Amino acid sequence: MTDDTVLQTARAMLAAGDYDGATALACSEARRGDRHLGDWLREHLVGERLNAQAAGLMRALPKSGSVDDLIDQAALAQLAGDSRSAMAIARKALALQPDNAFALNHLGRALFNAGAAGEARSAFERAVAVAPGYSQAWHNLGHVLRAGRDFKAAEAAYRKAVAIAPDYQSALLNLALLQMGQGDNMSAVGTLRTLLDVNPSHAEGLLNLGICHHILREFDEAKAAFERSIAADPSQPRSLRHMGSLLRELQETHAAVDYYRKALTLAPQDADLRAELISTLELLSDLYAAEEAVREGLASTPSDSGILFESAKLHRRRGDHEGAWRILSAIDPARMNPRLVQSYHYECGTVADRTGRYDEAFKAYAKGNELSLTSIRARNTDQSALPAQMDRVQAWLAKGAPCAASGEDEDLGDDLCFLIGFPRSGTTLLDVMLDGHRQVLSIEEKPTMERVAFALDRLPGHYPDALSTLDRTGRERLRALYRSQIDGLRTPEHALVIDKMPIRTIHAPFIHRLFPNARFLFAERHPCDVVLSNFMQHYAVNEAMIHFTRMPSAVETYDRVMRLWQLAEGALPGLRVHRVRYESLVGDPDGVLRETCAFLGLPWQEGMSQHRDTVGQRKQIKTNSYHQVAEPLYQRSKYRWLNYRVQFEPYMATLQPHIDRMGY
Repeated sequence: MTDDTVLQTARAMLAAGDYDGATALACSEARRGDRHLGDWLREHLVGERLNAQAAGLMRALPKSGSVDDLIDQAALAQLAGDSRSAMAIARKALALQPDNAFALNHLGRALFNAGAAGEARSAFERAVAVAPGYSQAWHNLGHVLRAGRDFKAAEAAYRKAVAIAPDYQSALLNLALLQMGQGDNMSAVGTLRTLLDVNPSHAEGLLNLGICHHILREFDEAKAAFERSIAADPSQPRSLRHMGSLLRELQETHAAVDYYRKALTLAPQDADLRAELISTLELLSDLYAAEEAVREGLASTPSDSGILFESAKLHRRRGDHEGAWRILSAIDPARMNPRLVQSYHYECGTVADRTGRYDEAFKAYAKGNELSLTSIRARNTDQSALPAQMDRVQAWLAKGAPCAASGEDEDLGDDLCFLIGFPRSGTTLLDVMLDGHRQVLSIEEKPTMERVAFALDRLPGHYPDALSTLDRTGRERLRALYRSQIDGLRTPEHALVIDKMPIRTIHAPFIHRLFPNARFLFAERHPCDVVLSNFMQHYAVNEAMIHFTRMPSAVETYDRVMRLWQLAEGALPGLRVHRVRYESLVGDPDGVLRETCAFLGLPWQEGMSQHRDTVGQRKQIKTNSYHQVAEPLYQRSKYRWLNYRVQFEPYMATLQPHIDRMGY
């Protein structure tokens, strides 16, 4: 056979998983005096991390007493973890052949694994200078450059390796990991798809594809990728764990617990994984199961900071705030998994607040918020998006919010109510209570109307101005889009839909123009308590919530939203609005609910204020209020801001007009 034919045969064997056949062919060629296939196969197997197959090959290759034998020995020593011996053998080979690229590459691998990154880089650079088509040396050079944080050069090296060997799976994977580390998940998705074209069952590639889609909030794609990764390697706990994290975010929390438990059967000593399980059980308010998981975890790893942190949360949930504070105070956040440090500071803030340590609480919340701004998601969040939306709505209102009048026979939204206000103004508590009414379908924080706004934004003129250009057909098309999202949730007894999204206040003018007869419930709470509560929340960062990470921007956002609402009320006299004050709802729930039902045209129904019964029937509260509304009504959140008067002094000039207008 010619050299090309031999190589093609070996490639076909590898593609079929016939490593023994490829090894036998390489040995046969070596006995004929040709080591080319043996060298190529060794570098391929080592480069693809097929270490057992690589070791078998090198032991099987006939020995000739040449430099080739020394390179095999150096590679075997490195596979055995003996970097010092690998370096010595590689240098012995280089003493005989100073420009041997294979020897330089394996010297570089040994140096890098021994911590001598600078010398390793020099060895790899010499290797690719001697053999520019040596894909594995380019790949290894990429590792050294990435470790040295020269990410641009590392990407160029990985791309060079892939250009030389387009089916080089490890190089494609590491290029994708580099892109992910830089926050370029879109590019990583493309690279991983190229990898999966080469090997559709590459479990690690599928896992990281799922992670990318999760970060990009492409949840269906993420779930599919995790499922394929689990099928490709059922023994890998990471895919099960990431599936659990995805399902938790999707509020499929019971399923998330199942995946975490499956992962723990494969990695029972993984304390971080156990901490995630405990946290998810706490999210479900299954405190007994969470406490049992804490006991199991501390039995094997009694000083694990992650499990201790979850234990502190459970103490707080049980009302033992001093006990929680003692546990938290004993934890060194520098020793925690970085994933938990931000949550740790928020928890410290919550417990410090409950125990009267207000200065410490405020500092802890501020630290947690600052850490939230360092995440990849925060760096990729457009902080100008929410102010820009408000600018557009405000300009539209200044023109009178133009829109052609709707006919009486159109869908005017008589059966719709939108629960708005501002985050942390009591919307979740009110929503849960109203959801206890048999004639109410409550939709909790789904982007129903936002999808309609996005559809309008794609039309000439964009959102919201394009509404003035629509005829009846255009308006009905938007209404049908909204209806399509809620109709599958309704039953015949649901006379009224209550669609809750507090930040949707900025879209109220658009909603009113599209559904002129829809009602609005506007939740009010003392402005300082609202701002403080948002500042104290561990939100998932998005274009709205990122503004609550610092007091100046939190106050500014509250002020802008409330002033926009005032403009809307002035420009749209037909708004059907009923205000519900949080403090009144907590103090006299039945009285407030009776008034609210009268506004909504609903008959009074006893037991609506027994909101904990409704909570028990829901799969999960989808907001940061989940554990608060699962508790009995409490008064501690009323005028909580007074404990932080010093911190509010710089902002009172902005907030006082809203305080006065609301009559606080």
